[in-house]
Amino acid sequence: MRIYHPASAEEAVRLRHELESSQYIAGGTEIMRLGSSISCDSLIDVTALSLSGIRMEGDEIIIGALTPLEDIRISDIVPAFIREAAASAASLQLRNRATIGGNFALRRADSYMIPALLAAEAEVDIMCTEGPKRKTAATYFGKTGCRALLLAFRIRAGRTGENRRIARSSHAHAAVTGAVSEGTYAYAVSGSGVAWGGKESWKDIAFADDLTGSADYKRYLASVLF
Repeated sequence: MRIYHPASAEEAVRLRHELESSQYIAGGTEIMRLGSSISCDSLIDVTALSLSGIRMEGDEIIIGALTPLEDIRISDIVPAFIREAAASAASLQLRNRATIGGNFALRRADSYMIPALLAAEAEVDIMCTEGPKRKTAATYFGKTGCRALLLAFRIRAGRTGENRRIARSSHAHAAVTGAVSEGTYAYAVSGSGVAWGGKESWKDIAFADDLTGSADYKRYLASVLF
């Protein structure tokens, strides 16, 4: 395993495209986990890049992609339901290491942050080979295989919403996670997938059995979540 330490976001993206079997790494809570689904020959360490912190910019809240979940949880400017989503990672050690960018970019169906960010209709700043771009979080999420580097999330100040999470315990992976914000719903179902849009967008998910429950059980949970 070789680790690269780019000095800029542009260099990180260039390396990610040049090195076929490579991944970005920051908090490392997934890629360093025993049994991780991620395998690669090279790691591109982006922790030295200035991609963390929370600030106001006009009527938007900007959350750097490398901001730890704990910083989001304790922020006094991040919308309450986004803070709640970060707090659903029950381990303080995990919240201090896991980043919002990594949690979103992994596209895991048991993600802490994905439903809240999709329901909030967040936007993302990314670095591509063509330079910096801004997209909706939904557009970025739907483009699997993207090698762009997440730079920041943008959420409208004052955005309101609500989270729902069903798990066997606070430390267990959720069977079903959902969020709603101002009429936009998002659902993440363990082992099955993610859907967003209207209240019944959960019907677009291909439910499957896993350790959190049967497909029928999770389909029922999604149907009554809100």
